[in-house]
Amino acid sequence: MNKKSFLILAVAYSAVTFVLNDVFQTTIGKILMTVSFLALIFLILWFIYSLFNFSIKQYFYHRNH
Repeated sequence: MNKKSFLILAVAYSAVTFVLNDVFQTTIGKILMTVSFLALIFLILWFIYSLFNFSIKQYFYHRNH
């Protein structure tokens, strides 16, 4: 998937979530907000894991060389 289509999908998902959750206050909107929140948590945890993984690799690389 290229960058342009991903951005279009992200904007469409955000718009649908906003309309269904804030404007119409539906259950589907709440579910989409929950999915978005879980994706945000997953992204934060993945970023922390990647940061620690990179730090450990750099530490052992510089220690051995």
